[in-house]
Amino acid sequence: MPESIQHHQLVQILKLEMQAVVPPDRWRLIQIDSPDSLNPPSKTIEKYRPDAYYQFEELLVIGEAKTSNDVEKQHSRAQYESYLRECSNFSGQAILIIVVPLLEQASANNILQNLKKKFLGDYQIIVKGWIED
Repeated sequence: MPESIQHHQLVQILKLEMQAVVPPDRWRLIQIDSPDSLNPPSKTIEKYRPDAYYQFEELLVIGEAKTSNDVEKQHSRAQYESYLRECSNFSGQAILIIVVPLLEQASANNILQNLKKKFLGDYQIIVKGWIED
């Protein structure tokens, strides 16, 4: 499956995961980076722009979709660190959601749990594995 198609599908799953944690009356505030989005993320975290972003009052949710080829790359690790740092510094409830192909879920989870040791705080990491059609 071409990466751009796979990434687009992962971003659509990410959108659903974001909607699972954001109150329904605030879904319109979720910023999604996709070709059909009218509200792409305007926030950059350090030098990275997440695939999805929501921050309102006491809730911060950062979302990232990673294809099979990207989960373990150094660039991705730098993004994870940046997003974890943002979550650890947030004073309310913070959640980082990563959506990956199912076969990459364990690897992504291990990477994020190891990186979390560097960024103390009361935040949540969700790694969602997606089964390709």
